[in-house]
Amino acid sequence: MYKVILPSLLICFYSHVHAQEQGKRSIRITVVNEQKNVLSGSTVYLLTPDSVVIHSGAANASGIIEFKDLNAGKYLARASQTGHEDGYSKWIDLEKNTSSSDIIILQPKIGLLQDVTVVSKKPFVQFLPDKTIINPEANISNAGATVMDILEKSPGITVGKDGSIIMKGKPSVTVLIDGKPTQLSGADLQAYLSGISASQIDVVELIENPGAKYDASGNAGIINIKTKANRQKGFNGSMNLSIGEGMYPKTGNSINLNYRNGKVNWFLNYGIRASNEKQNIYTLRKYFNTNNEDSVLLEQPNFTKNSMLGNNLKTGFDFFISKQTTLGLVFTGGIFDRNASSYSDINWMDPNYHIDSSINTWGENNLEFKRGGVNLNGKHKIDESSELSVDLDYVKFTINGDENYQTQLVAPGSTVSATKGNTPSRLNIVTAKVDYSQRFKQLLLESGLKTAINKTDNLADYYYYDNNNWLPDLSRSNHFLYNEKISAAYTSVDAEKGKWHWQAGLRYEFTSYKAHQLGNAVVKDSAFNKNYGSLFPSAFVSYQADSNNMFTIRLGRRIDRPPFQNLNPFLTTLNKYTYEGGNPYIKPQYTWNFALAHTYKQMLTTEFSYSYLRDYFSQIFIIDSNISNVNKNIIIYTRGNVGSFQNFGITETFQQAVTKWWNLTAVAVFNHKIIKGVVWAPIKAEVSQVNVSLNNQFQLKKGWGFELSGYYQTKSQIDLQEWLKPQGEMDMGISKQIMKNKGSLKLSLRDLTYFQNYSGYSTFQNAHEPFVIKWDSRVLRLSFSWRFGKAMKPVNRSEGGATDEINRAGNGN
Repeated sequence: MYKVILPSLLICFYSHVHAQEQGKRSIRITVVNEQKNVLSGSTVYLLTPDSVVIHSGAANASGIIEFKDLNAGKYLARASQTGHEDGYSKWIDLEKNTSSSDIIILQPKIGLLQDVTVVSKKPFVQFLPDKTIINPEANISNAGATVMDILEKSPGITVGKDGSIIMKGKPSVTVLIDGKPTQLSGADLQAYLSGISASQIDVVELIENPGAKYDASGNAGIINIKTKANRQKGFNGSMNLSIGEGMYPKTGNSINLNYRNGKVNWFLNYGIRASNEKQNIYTLRKYFNTNNEDSVLLEQPNFTKNSMLGNNLKTGFDFFISKQTTLGLVFTGGIFDRNASSYSDINWMDPNYHIDSSINTWGENNLEFKRGGVNLNGKHKIDESSELSVDLDYVKFTINGDENYQTQLVAPGSTVSATKGNTPSRLNIVTAKVDYSQRFKQLLLESGLKTAINKTDNLADYYYYDNNNWLPDLSRSNHFLYNEKISAAYTSVDAEKGKWHWQAGLRYEFTSYKAHQLGNAVVKDSAFNKNYGSLFPSAFVSYQADSNNMFTIRLGRRIDRPPFQNLNPFLTTLNKYTYEGGNPYIKPQYTWNFALAHTYKQMLTTEFSYSYLRDYFSQIFIIDSNISNVNKNIIIYTRGNVGSFQNFGITETFQQAVTKWWNLTAVAVFNHKIIKGVVWAPIKAEVSQVNVSLNNQFQLKKGWGFELSGYYQTKSQIDLQEWLKPQGEMDMGISKQIMKNKGSLKLSLRDLTYFQNYSGYSTFQNAHEPFVIKWDSRVLRLSFSWRFGKAMKPVNRSEGGATDEINRAGNGN
């Protein structure tokens, strides 16, 4: 049914809009700086007299964007570019004229907009030719949420139980923060992003086919999370406070400050988040015999309660040495603490669910995550057409974890078995890169070099309790050292002529790593290393067939390297009968991505895509081969190169202002996946799945706004041995502008139907296991935001449908 409903809705809305056409009119905008040099990539918004954003897009290599097939009326264009003040066109009258053009000049300093009151609202999602932009503040239900919450609600994004992020049905996404790799994956990445408040984020960019200037890692593409920062003159800032209640209370607060005077600009972005969370896990492992009949059942319900506290800071300076040269110094830091306690009843049962024996398990798991970094950056404009930029980064991670578990057989006189462990990790990362750009009339040439060095030290000390003493468990203890170096060089060309726009780039990356597992009296010492290099081409070609239709072809080759955590052969305990281990023999996986897209009137986009992934490393489940596992009932969860992964995709995107007060965004993603591999025997998994997301923003009178949004994911699969049941979420929220439009109040309810879950079915060599995972996803939040400062520039921050009104000097309006 859902496969029919959304296309029908899209057709209806398209028909509605088509019927209202009043002739073909167009606006052509050129964006330049004060030296009259074009600013390609600038984001341009087209506003109606009531300040609704009806179209948006990126200026091409010539700094030009054209909005076509417009209705008769008056319009205002707004342009923005990093490092520049926002600029505005004059009011454009298309009632008498069928076309109009204007040039917007962006200044590196504040330029006041005279005689006009600007009230602009960003849409939640912006679909640009090369990326999708998520504006978190445009969604009322994002108030008080985390970065992980934003990603889970983004069109085409799903998050796995281990923290893995999937984009449009494809695995392995690289996550950047302000253009810098996080160097984290899985549970570590999930913990880090869950400690960052959504109010600290400016935009989130989803880039499926990154150009050559980006790292080649991330088979499905990259997600770039941009934090708030500006260069506005004077002192100004914003503050966000929120409280929430689900099963347990939560709060997320942030402050964003900026002061610029003369040639120095200082900024600070700080956030703190505290919450209590719960998670319920239920698994029923069914072991079968040689006749494929259930022989014994293992029931493992688990309840976990977490208390979390996260602090994140970004501060720094910009030094405007001259009109040609800018230097920057940025400090980043984060502290994340999580304390978890869990309880589980493990029941062994016969096929008729009669309990044979029970084991109780109590556990504590604590994590302290610290991150500190410093960045030195510089940009120098050599002449009117060339520019050189340099970035130097140093980042240090300190991760301290400990765990304590007790198990006891439910029987008179049984003893308590206790274990504990300490798992500290240290990561040191040094990155240096230089980029050069040169413009030749309608052609832009970019080239660059980059080197990243990663040194990791992981220690795991485990103990068991025996005769009132804690004794070292040498069979489980481990010390793993990992050093990696990645060097890269790239060049790309971007050009436009007539109706054609094309970009082509080539990147080369060489990787070398050394890993060493230090041995002890029980575990043998082992070491391994690897060196490999490869070329990664990327390209796209777009053709503007006519005023209504544009066609785009994209292709690119990507790589995904196994995280160092997955290379460590050490085993960790998930529960008494399930372990997790690394695999030092994992090879990198490579992907070719192809896409063909058609855009109609910047309103409806249809995309067909295909991806082929070679040496796919999937999560796999194998039987523990240790001789102590005589009953073959202990399962090891690991990863390995199993075979290939093919993905055929169709994406429909619809975005339209249905009325002056209602904006609708709808996205439907269809995937057909074929996964082939060998674990204990050849396995083939094939599935067709659909992900549908809807976002409705209602802009009401007197500063009121309302939101109704959600998504639905059908039965899906990403790993060879595991498929997932349908999941989804419905959110709603209401907002009100206060304090003369400098503040707002928002009330939101997330996961109204409590349908969000991560449940499915896993297949093992001698068993199969249905599982259900639920957490504290239904949350009621109240938030308050306030903008302050002496120097207020025109901004485009949404308040969830309410307005941002900025009165300017001149006529007193």
